[in-house]
Amino acid sequence: MSGLRVAGVSKAFGSTRVLDSLDLEVTDGITAVLGPSGCGKTTLLRLVAGFLDPDAGTIAIGDRVVAGDGRPVPARSRRVGYVPQEGALFPHLDVTSNVGFGLPRASRRGARVRDVLDLVELPSSVAERYPHELSGGQQQRVALARALAPDPSLVLLDEPFSSLDAGLREDTGRAVARALRASGATAVLVTHDQGEALSLADRVAVMRAGRFLQVSAPSEIYLRPASPDVAGFVGHATLLAGTASDGTATCDLGRVSLLTDVAGAVLLAIRPEQVSVSPGASDGILADVLDVSYFGHDATLRARVCGGETVVIARVPAGGVPAPGSVVCLRVSGDVLAFPDPAAS
Repeated sequence: MSGLRVAGVSKAFGSTRVLDSLDLEVTDGITAVLGPSGCGKTTLLRLVAGFLDPDAGTIAIGDRVVAGDGRPVPARSRRVGYVPQEGALFPHLDVTSNVGFGLPRASRRGARVRDVLDLVELPSSVAERYPHELSGGQQQRVALARALAPDPSLVLLDEPFSSLDAGLREDTGRAVARALRASGATAVLVTHDQGEALSLADRVAVMRAGRFLQVSAPSEIYLRPASPDVAGFVGHATLLAGTASDGTATCDLGRVSLLTDVAGAVLLAIRPEQVSVSPGASDGILADVLDVSYFGHDATLRARVCGGETVVIARVPAGGVPAPGSVVCLRVSGDVLAFPDPAAS
């Protein structure tokens, strides 16, 4: 039985508590642990792998408790595959020897190595090459093949694509996700990249300061965030104070319709794609464009509502990007997320 169960796990280094009574259950597929640097993601992975011991709580892999019962199971006996950030391949060994390193000696250059190289979509021509003869993406696939070769019950990936450029990162990420699903492995992917988490994982666990804010499907995390913190971190959102009643709310962007049924003082989370931008003084709220970030396929801009301090993030098509300093008209379309305003309680 594969899967992971983390229950009430805490970990501190000196006076700094890194994980705080953390709970997580992973039954199958790929779960992404998403959070900013320093939130405890890698510490969690190292506890699961057996490189560290928790101060409190238990960790079970499958139906076996591996930490927290007073007799921790050594890392080598947990049947866990681990893919670190840089792959950590042995530079003096060729690809075949790297992949077969964790297998019984008689199997290290056998069919299992060829099978997992096929699984990670590497051609047979790379089998005799050394790490320095491979691209960064190929090195990461070799690292995954090495982790999969012993048929682990769980695969842990610690920011495995962080050193790759954008295009290679995306291609390698898709290939790794395909390989993990084809192998039937249960996997935990640690990342700070929102796009990576949302596009590759079956579930996303959003972490902040050693706690999980929400654990849900990617679409649920984006469309139905559990809190303003999640809405602001995943996918970006403009958070505005407003007053709600009868399914609508008034705020600095005018009256908007609500996705959630709340009343009174609220905090609105408006996604960039919900803000339409048009030139001149048409029907809407006038704003000064502060700056523009151009991405080729589209652009995002920040604009300050005229006569106020409210700054709004909007996404616009690449062909119609207003210049910084220009005045535009903002309108909100679609239903907006609303949360009870914590500042009003």
